[in-house]
Amino acid sequence: MLLAFILIGASIMLFMPRSTQQTSERAWITVQGATIVGPLIQHNVPRATILFHNSGRSPALSTRIRLMMTVWTSNKFPDRPPQLASDMERVGEIRPGSVVSQAVSLRVPLTDVQGIHLERKDWFIVTLGVVSYLDIFGNSHETTLCLIWRDPSRASMSPCEKWNEAD
Repeated sequence: MLLAFILIGASIMLFMPRSTQQTSERAWITVQGATIVGPLIQHNVPRATILFHNSGRSPALSTRIRLMMTVWTSNKFPDRPPQLASDMERVGEIRPGSVVSQAVSLRVPLTDVQGIHLERKDWFIVTLGVVSYLDIFGNSHETTLCLIWRDPSRASMSPCEKWNEAD
């Protein structure tokens, strides 16, 4: 029994420094900023550019980004985000300190009704996304994002109240 306890204790002591090193040396992909371009009026297709930053000490490998832009027809968020399409854009490697931009747009032009509600600020434009990548240790990670455009006088999008997590 004592031998089993010693082996378990030794395993924990050996694993902890490795885990700590991996955490300090790995890639971390976060959203650095997002801007929307218009004009955001009826019959136009809004576009956004999102900047992803690797703030870690090593490259993010096999990076894939999946984004979707939609018109949110409520001022409340559901418990779970909508399902994203399986379309992913391969970015490849994002080196430490590097910033990569990705564009996303609505799939169809804004309708008259959407334009009116966006001007009244009771509907919003929301961008949802997932960034998947591997760190140099072979561990997979995901960054989920939700960005919202609420203020027609500004081009910047801000984080939603939910669904923004960097693993």
